[in-house]
Amino acid sequence: MIGFVFRLIRRSRLFAVVRVLALLGFFLGVAAVALLHASQAKARDVLVELGAQLMRLPDASYGTAVRRLSLNGLTLMVQSGSSHSDPKTVAEQFKAACRSTAGVQLTDEQRDAVAPLFESPWFRDATDGVLVQEGADGAAVVCVDHLGRPWDIESIADAARRFVASGDLAELGELRYALVRPSAKGSVFLNVWTQGPAPLLSQFPRNADAPGNDFADVKRVTGSQRYLSATIGDSQLVIYRHRGETLDAVAKSYSAALESAGFRVVGAPATARKGRALSYERAERHVVVTHQADDRGEVLVTLVSQP
Repeated sequence: MIGFVFRLIRRSRLFAVVRVLALLGFFLGVAAVALLHASQAKARDVLVELGAQLMRLPDASYGTAVRRLSLNGLTLMVQSGSSHSDPKTVAEQFKAACRSTAGVQLTDEQRDAVAPLFESPWFRDATDGVLVQEGADGAAVVCVDHLGRPWDIESIADAARRFVASGDLAELGELRYALVRPSAKGSVFLNVWTQGPAPLLSQFPRNADAPGNDFADVKRVTGSQRYLSATIGDSQLVIYRHRGETLDAVAKSYSAALESAGFRVVGAPATARKGRALSYERAERHVVVTHQADDRGEVLVTLVSQP
């Protein structure tokens, strides 16, 4: 979806808002990695998509101070930076840091018992506590820092049971994510992490509104389910899901809601297969709205604002 919006409005004077959309959408993916109840292959696919979307950020500013992102009521810490080293070297540094804080502690007897499995990359990564996706454009590294607590087989099982019961990632540790990509002078990277309580399993309810706030100053459209609510600084992103409605009907409802709130259309709608995007403004506030239909008969509506 983020790539779709980027292509549609890259020539608009609201081009800067794409950065916000790409950044916030990226963090939705970060949360999804932590929430995956699927195979490792699917988790790796998510990491590939995260990297692809963040790579679209135009002229991103690196070396920034730590920023706070609110995602469905969860606070994530964000910081970017740069290095003169190549992406592979930087990614190896992040992997080493993850291994030192997330690796499984095996006894000599346990390690001997599973020694043949270490020939498989997925098993080595699992033992190291690291999820890695590498490609020509860089690498993504994810792990959960167990914060120096005992992390043998028994303690991991106990922590996992507590996590399933509470839904709080803090029972396991703190999420660490790093995306590294090449630059003209070496590498640039983005770090994301949690601090303290992180109730991940309650962030994306299946058939109810996600925690957080509705899109500011615009009346909620009937029949919508709030799927994501995120803010970073003065910018906001909200995604709503509609079931059993056509793309045209949903688009008209949102146009009416925005116009009733005093927003006016900027430029003509941009369309693509099963989707469309339109820009609005009211005084100094700019809003981009995208509608994307899928094969299940659902429509996702993304609203992004930047003062």
